[in-house]
Amino acid sequence: MEIGSFDDLKRVALEEGAPQRLMVLLLHAEPDEAGDIAANGDSVQGRGTLSPVMATDLELTDELRLDVMVEEADSLGKPWDLLLVSMLCGTPGGPVPTSEEADPYLQEMAAAVVQGQDLSRFAVFDRAGSPVQLQVSDTGS
Repeated sequence: MEIGSFDDLKRVALEEGAPQRLMVLLLHAEPDEAGDIAANGDSVQGRGTLSPVMATDLELTDELRLDVMVEEADSLGKPWDLLLVSMLCGTPGGPVPTSEEADPYLQEMAAAVVQGQDLSRFAVFDRAGSPVQLQVSDTGS
């Protein structure tokens, strides 16, 4: 199934029937000075560096809204461009995973960004909730 928006991800996850915790890492995208950023239709292509800005986790509910999350993140005053998202699933009929249980996964997400690892195992969205595809490139090329 293709996820076309943050709301699609939320809907699909809620249909799973197990309680889930949404893990979000806000990222700042800094374009390379030497690289050009070019728009091709609906995509933006270019080279740059991603840096973690803030990590948080939230119980996944019908009431969770991206616009509220964006407003709260902006109120912190740190610039950010992308949301790196993952889910921590509980067991059907069980409790929602706790923030303490989510913390090591959030740390792993941040480490993956800092170390330049492949981020394809995570969902990535822009500030409007549209999916973003990232590619890791060799910094030597």
